[in-house]
Formats: sequence, structure tokens, C-alpha cells
Amino acid sequence: MRRAAIPGLATLVVLRLPSLMEPHWYTDEAGYVNVARELLKGKVLYSQTWNNKPPGMLWTIALEVQLFGSSEIGLHVLTLISGLAAVAAIVWAAGRLYTPRRALLAGLLAGVILGLPLVDAELAVPESLMIAPLAWAGAIVLVRIRRGDPTDGPRSIPRWPFAVGVLMAAAISFQQTAVAETTAFFFAMLLAPRLLRRDAFIFLGTVAAITVAWLSAAIITAGAGTVAFALAGFYVSYTQKALPTSAVGGVAHFGLALGAGLLIAVGAIANRHRPRVDSVLALWAGATLVVTAVAGQPYPHFLAPAVAPLTLLVVGISVPSASRFHAGGRRSLVGPGLQIGGLVIAILTAKVAGIDWLPIPPSATNSHTLSGYYGGAVAAAFDSTWRTTWLNDFDYRVKGDADAAAWIAANGLKGETAVVWSYDAWVYALADLQIDMPTPPIYNDEVLLGFGGPVEVYVASKRPVVIVVDSVAQALYPEIGTLLAGGEYVDEYHSYPNTVWVRADRAKHLP
Repeated sequence: MRRAAIPGLATLVVLRLPSLMEPHWYTDEAGYVNVARELLKGKVLYSQTWNNKPPGMLWTIALEVQLFGSSEIGLHVLTLISGLAAVAAIVWAAGRLYTPRRALLAGLLAGVILGLPLVDAELAVPESLMIAPLAWAGAIVLVRIRRGDPTDGPRSIPRWPFAVGVLMAAAISFQQTAVAETTAFFFAMLLAPRLLRRDAFIFLGTVAAITVAWLSAAIITAGAGTVAFALAGFYVSYTQKALPTSAVGGVAHFGLALGAGLLIAVGAIANRHRPRVDSVLALWAGATLVVTAVAGQPYPHFLAPAVAPLTLLVVGISVPSASRFHAGGRRSLVGPGLQIGGLVIAILTAKVAGIDWLPIPPSATNSHTLSGYYGGAVAAAFDSTWRTTWLNDFDYRVKGDADAAAWIAANGLKGETAVVWSYDAWVYALADLQIDMPTPPIYNDEVLLGFGGPVEVYVASKRPVVIVVDSVAQALYPEIGTLLAGGEYVDEYHSYPNTVWVRADRAKHLP
């Protein structure tokens, strides 16, 4: 089975090579890196430095930052390792559920999907890291449901439910939405005729114990209300922004997602005695897709966790013979029909996440194309001039952030207190600046402190040495102009879209 994994793993590595050349450009990565830097300085998560992700995600990035600094290569090597682990899990499961040939095909398919930047799996985001423990947990559950519990009887304590519980607890510590997949696995284990219900409850108990442990630690250090807002409350307004504005539209939005979930669940009950594990794969994929549909956000990486179950479903397709069809009768079609219907609805509603780096530009505001990604990477490897062009094509802030960081370092301001008034907080890390805000990205500071003025008041009270203003962010949150117009700060440097302002008492001592 190791040989079956090699083509998929090799494909993933080759397709990910350009990701090791990417610039510092993705805003969420900047947020995680800067919060990680604050954690390494001893700040308390959620109270002294804020992010809306669980501790496992942020401390993993902190470990990477400790080892490799703010290197983009380090971040993408981390996601490459996660992707390799996910592909290995898919091949391992396919080899035990199907045939060696289908296992090889599953690895190739997963390697292509996760290797290409279609679902942004190369980025250091929660979904890209959680796919490793999630894929292995799902693979083990599938094989055990198919083969049965290996222990002798109810008095023997199996180890595999504990292992799967640890894996899913790890997934939840990266992204709290993994609770959906955990629920799907628990439900599938309860339905499985070859498993004891004890197995399902050992699994769930393990997940709950580990999750409660880190959640309790967070509550003790940061406070229950603060943690509750970060991990749950923040998403209320976040999701509301993506919902239809009419009541009818809202009902349809949630109704379709709920209907898809119910169809898949009822179909799984009807399929519980089937020897194949298609119903479990449908539950797994459905859990991810329904969450994506409910979120309603245009982020392709939301789809990355669905790659494993959908790949296994596709490579496991088997057309029943006429004799098997007649033997089962029409009733045999009820369960699969319900689940297929539910999956179709889930896929159609989850497509709002979109796909990145298509053969043609995805939208007027997104010029990313596969030809530009790979062709540009090849050209950039041999031509330094083209490399600059290719790097700047990732995001309009790449050059401005790099230039601002270089100017700050060249003028002896590296390590000073600062505020980066931007959606993109990479300048903090690139210039090793001290963060004076509750959270790095300015749009989240607006959520935490209040819109239309409180953030500017907060900045004024901190009197940072440096303020880096992104003109696009200033157009959205113009209140910083009040402080900058007061004479306490001097406009010292421009590189679109950034302007570097330095506090007047320090500006007069600049070279």
C-alpha cells in the first residue's frame, strides 16, 4: 500500500512547489503569525491578544514562528506536511475499502486537488491544518465500521476509539467547525452494526474530555465571556453579513442546509446494514458542506476538509449488477437516493465558497489564474525581474508592505510600538514591530472596540511610535485621519497603498 501512496504524494509535492515561492500576502496568515508572536512573548490568548480561532491553531503557528520566524516558506511547509498526511490517510482507507488500483487513483485525485491552489490548501489557515487529523480520523472510522471492532467482546476496551477521539479533538482545536464532522462520525458509529455503542461513546468522551480541558484553560486565563465571544459570538455577526436580507431568503438559506443534513442522516439510517461505507462518507462530506453552506462566505479553503470523503466516494463508485438490483428491490434505492439528494443540495449551497486560481480569472477583483500561478512561478525561478512582477500579482499590498517594512528597518524603527491600519497586518511581523492593538487586523479591532471612532481613540491613547496606514483601509475606516491631522504624527514615507507616519518627537531624529 505504500507504493500506492507514492504517486499521490509526489503529485502533491510537485504541485505545491510554487507555494514555497509565494510572498507574504494572505491576510489571515498575517493575523495568525502576529498573534503567535504575541503568545511567544507571554501574552494571554483572547484577553491580551485576540483571534477567533481555537488555541491549537494559534499555538501550532507559534511553534512554526519559534522555529522559522515569520517565513512564508515555513508556513507553507507546514501545510505541505498536513496535505501529505491527508493524502496518506485517503490512500490507506481506500486500500482497505476498495482495491490497490483504486487506492492509487484516490491518492492521485487528492494530490491534484490539494496540490493545486483551487481550494487554497497551501495557505496556513485552519482548514489546511485540520485536514490531517480529520482525514486520519475519518479513515480509521471507515475501516472499523467496515471490518468491525477488533476486540473480543464488550469487556475488552478498544484503543482505536481513543485514537480517533484524540485526532478529532486536535481537529477541533484547529477549527471549531470540526464539531460537525465529530457529530457525523459519532452518528455513523452508533448506526454501524459491527460496532458496539461503547465504541461511539468512548470516541465522543475522548473528544469532549480533551476539548473541555483546553477550553477550561482558556476560560481560566481569559474569562468565560471573552472566550465565548471569540469562539462563538463573533461568528453571529460574521455569518449575518452573508445571509440574505429578506426573511424568506433567510429561511431558505437555513432550510436548504437543514434539509440537506436531514436527507443525508435519514439516508444513513436506511443504509445502516449495507456492507459498503458510502453512507458514512456521505455523512462526513455532508457535515463539511452544510457548515460551508451555512457560513455563506466566499472562501475556497472552507471546502478543503471535504476533499477526503468526496475523493473516497468518487473512487469507490460501483454500479450494481442487474441481479443485485432486482434482489434489493426498490427499497434498496431509498437510502442512497436520500443521501444523493442531500449531497447534491449541500454541494449546490456550499458552492458559494467558490474556487480560487481558475483557468480564467474568478472575478473582476481576483486575477488569479492557474497559468499565472504555475507559468509565473517557472519564469520567476529564472528571471529576477519577472519574479518581482509575479510576487506583486498575488495582492496589491505585497510591494507596499515590503517597502514599508524595509524603510522602517533602515531608519532604526524596527521593534518600536506600532499600529498598522490595514486589513493586512504583515508589516508588524516583517518589521518586528510591537503590536499596540487588541488584535492585528484593523477590521477585527473595529469589531472588538466599536465602529466609527473608538479605535482611533484607543490608538491615540497608546501613542505608538509608528502608524502604517493602508489607503484602502482608511477609506473604509477613515477615523484615523483625525489623529493624523492633529500634528502629533509626521508623514515620512509612501509606497502604495501604505503611508508610514512617525510620531513627531521621533521623526525629527530620523536620518
